Amino acid sequence: MDPNRSESDISIEDINRLFSNGDTSGTPFTTAEVAERWECPEQIAEQQLTAFADRGKLQTKEPETGTRIWWQPSDGTQEDDQQAKLQEFGAFVSAVKDYAIFMLDPDGTIGSWNQGAKRIKGYSEDEIVGQHFSTFYTEEDRAEGVPETNLEKATERGRVEDEGWRVRADGSRFWANVVITAIRDIDGTLQGFTKVTRDMTEQREYELQLQRERDLIEQIFETIPVGICVLDANEVFTRANQEALDLLKINETDLGDLSITSRELYDSEDTPIPGDDRPWKEVFKTGQSVYDFQCRIDQAGVDHEWLSINAVPLEGGLSETDRIVISIEDITDQKQRQQQLEQRKTELETELGNILGRISDAFFALDEDWKFTHYNEFAAELFQKSEDELAERSFWEVFPDRDDGQLSNEFREAVERQEPTSFELYDEEVDAWLHYNVYPSESGLSIYVHDITDRKEYQQKLEESNERLEQFAYAASHDLEEPLRMVTSYLQLLEQRYADELDEDAEEFIEFAVDGADRMRNMIEGLLAYSRVETQGKPLESTDLDEVLTEVRDNLQVKIAETNTEIMSESLPQVEGDIAQLRQVFQNLLDNAIEYSGDDRPRIRVEAERDGEEWIVSVSDEGIGIDPDDTDRVFEVFQRLHTYDEYEGTGIGLALSQRIIERHGGEIWVESEPGDGSTFYFTLPAATQPNT
Repeated sequence: MDPNRSESDISIEDINRLFSNGDTSGTPFTTAEVAERWECPEQIAEQQLTAFADRGKLQTKEPETGTRIWWQPSDGTQEDDQQAKLQEFGAFVSAVKDYAIFMLDPDGTIGSWNQGAKRIKGYSEDEIVGQHFSTFYTEEDRAEGVPETNLEKATERGRVEDEGWRVRADGSRFWANVVITAIRDIDGTLQGFTKVTRDMTEQREYELQLQRERDLIEQIFETIPVGICVLDANEVFTRANQEALDLLKINETDLGDLSITSRELYDSEDTPIPGDDRPWKEVFKTGQSVYDFQCRIDQAGVDHEWLSINAVPLEGGLSETDRIVISIEDITDQKQRQQQLEQRKTELETELGNILGRISDAFFALDEDWKFTHYNEFAAELFQKSEDELAERSFWEVFPDRDDGQLSNEFREAVERQEPTSFELYDEEVDAWLHYNVYPSESGLSIYVHDITDRKEYQQKLEESNERLEQFAYAASHDLEEPLRMVTSYLQLLEQRYADELDEDAEEFIEFAVDGADRMRNMIEGLLAYSRVETQGKPLESTDLDEVLTEVRDNLQVKIAETNTEIMSESLPQVEGDIAQLRQVFQNLLDNAIEYSGDDRPRIRVEAERDGEEWIVSVSDEGIGIDPDDTDRVFEVFQRLHTYDEYEGTGIGLALSQRIIERHGGEIWVESEPGDGSTFYFTLPAATQPNT
């Protein structure tokens, strides 16, 4: 092919040579065949052929297959015209591409071949003409004699149609629809057969897919645990699955004759539902679907069963020939559970009401919108509101003045964190101190309120009394120091001036008196320190316990050296505390651990462990230990477990330590067994802003 050949290169002589040649005179050609003979592109060939057809030199026609053919009109005899028509028909057949159309002689040998046959079966004309048509059949069909049987049937009946697998030139298979027609001459003699084959592979696959989908739908239809049925425009059942038949108590033989109106339906009050109010009526009337229509169905000998019905139009809008699909689900168990839950809810509400009635505190509950859902008479009385003033109203609507301040902040924070909280505040509107316990949940808040006004007043009186006692203790201890100093001074002066005149007993008596006065002074100093814990304490601030321990070790260095004491300590934390008072606590505990170490070398360990927002500090020794029955008594003022001759001390050190720890918001305790040492624990708040 010459791609550069143009229209001007093709002349009338080229036309005449092609269409008037003795071998091809009157023969139709396709555009592709002309382009091949002229050795030019099909577009150029078609343009030139069209030009000659417009001038009457050629005739053309486009069959339904879409392949245009061209031929030169004949000027000859009737025989020539007949020959031309046959050639024209042959060209049409040859141009068909969607069907394989070819001729067979009486014994099945292939005598012709068209473009469709080449496309479908994959053989060229030279390869297949002269071969037996059984070439296209599978080995199984050839073994069973299917090709010969088809020819015999076509001979007997004049025509036979068959579908089955056929084989292409490359060995692949396709599903074919085949029509074989017998051809006879005017005397009835068999001349051969025409065979028309169409490739139905895609259509067959599509049909198989549809069948698989229909089978799946049918399987779902019969196995789904929901009743499905179809009604026609007369409300007659046309189809129903077994579940629907069982729910409606009808037989499959009734389909096509029985109307759904024969089933009685009832509402929740056992009132019959009129026909016009049933869901399928609504669908037929409006064309709109109806969902979850709940009703009861009348069943002989059985309690009413609850059904949920959905009704939807089939194939879109409704007309007289349209149908609707109905799904029916048995919800009897669900309804029974719902009734049981409602009954249980009523019982719980009654029980809750009884419980709330026995609560001596004010109680009320708020939902997620802050509306009152429950409240007892004490709440109404406390807030001086009637039940009508609280019912279904927002807390902030009833108490607008409480929407800004501690109460609002505490409530909202509890809801946000979903954590219980408790707090105290003075409520000016009710003129009372109130203690709130707030319990949040996903549905709102439960709140208990206790009037603590009496307790607060008693606490205030107690604090005032304690303050007066502290002042008295301070004054008494301060005033007692001067007489004790005088007694001690005169005893010492007496001993100095009259030493030569005193015998041993007198000197011993003076020594006892001086020692007693010294111990009394120590006790008074301890009592003075005890009374000044609250009044003389400094503000709590971030304090490094490592520094506190270092200072205490320095203070006790002489005693530590004399007793060869070993003090072991991990890194200690920073806490909120009064450094001077914490120094006193550590010194008391370490001094006691050394003092009560027994005969062995004192070994002391100081540790700390984090527990939420506080630290637990421990001071352990390996000393003589404490009887568990005495672990509370050691923290009482002036309480001693040993005589002064056994161990020195005032009996106020641990009491002072306890008061200091309590001032820091912590607690102190001891765990011990006689002979196994003791461990003193105390808690301190963690530093909010540790020093760097």
